[in-house]
Amino acid sequence: MRILPVAVVLALGGALVACTPPTPAHDKAYYLAHADERTKTIAGCRNDPDTSEKTPNCVNAAVAAGQVESDRFWAVKKPKSRVTNPNSL
Repeated sequence: MRILPVAVVLALGGALVACTPPTPAHDKAYYLAHADERTKTIAGCRNDPDTSEKTPNCVNAAVAAGQVESDRFWAVKKPKSRVTNPNSL
């Protein structure tokens, strides 16, 4: 008879966990457009690497951060051409 209350508590606990809404997964474009959310998501992923490092949000935020840094690094102004009139050569 003591097993019945334990089984009921476990069943209700499982039902409550199943009812919590999952966090929405955002794509890379979302994290490119929302820098604050990208930074917050990456910080959360670094604080708990075992469970959240492979979630879609962590992966997409990391990829977006990589693209932002790559774009920033390669955003070099092209020098002016030293040839003023190339057709006259």
